[in-house]
Formats: sequence, structure tokens, C-alpha cells
Amino acid sequence: MQLLREVGDFPNKSVVEYATIRAEIPHRLVPSNLQNPHYRDDDIVQGLYVSPVGRLSYKTLYLNSGELAEQFIVYLCSVFKNRPYAKDYRLKLEVITTTQKVTATKGKLKHSAQVKEILSGAGLGTYSPDSFV
Repeated sequence: MQLLREVGDFPNKSVVEYATIRAEIPHRLVPSNLQNPHYRDDDIVQGLYVSPVGRLSYKTLYLNSGELAEQFIVYLCSVFKNRPYAKDYRLKLEVITTTQKVTATKGKLKHSAQVKEILSGAGLGTYSPDSFV
């Protein structure tokens, strides 16, 4: 698995890289606890992320590799089959560079471990590019 660059891997020592998964869903299908009265029903909510346990959230997901994020997307597709937005969502993998090195570094450690545990419990095995389908 190719890990993303850490603090010190860039010329600027305050820069770190992480992978995240954004979700785009029509507002009418967003869970009630995440709805905003300023959106219309057909507006696409773009500030949503997926949490390390597979729920929608406005909090950023920090992962330490693109391959792990891709494997998590495959898992999420199977989880989302039973949700109201099953046929009307979009997941986007993004690799982001930030200067929030402490937040991103701690988030990558915590979220990556949680996602690996979820994936291993789902029977998706090891985390190498060869195991990604």
C-alpha cells in the first residue's frame, strides 16, 4: 500500500497529505440530523463526508492511503444499498494537501485504524493493491 506523504516529505515542513471520501446526495435524501433549511429538496449537498464507520457527516475523514480509501468505497457501496439514497448518491475519493498537520496526522492515524478494522470485520482481508477489486 502506497502511503500518502507525511510531515517532512514536502519542502514546507508544515504540509501533510491525506485521502478523504466526499459524498454528494440530494438534500431530500440526507438524514434529518444533517439537513439544512436553506437547501431546496433537489439541491446536491456537497460538504458531506463519510465517517470511519460508514455514516454521513460534515466532519472530514482522514485516511493515510488512496488504496485504503478505494477499499472503503467498495465497502460503502454495499452498506449504502440499504439506505434511502441507495440509487442517488456519489462518492468521490480526494487526495488533499493541507497545512493543518496536527489535525490531519492525528486524524489519519485514528481514522485509518478504524477503517482497517471495519474492513477486516467485513471480510475484505488485507490492504494491498492486489486485494482491491
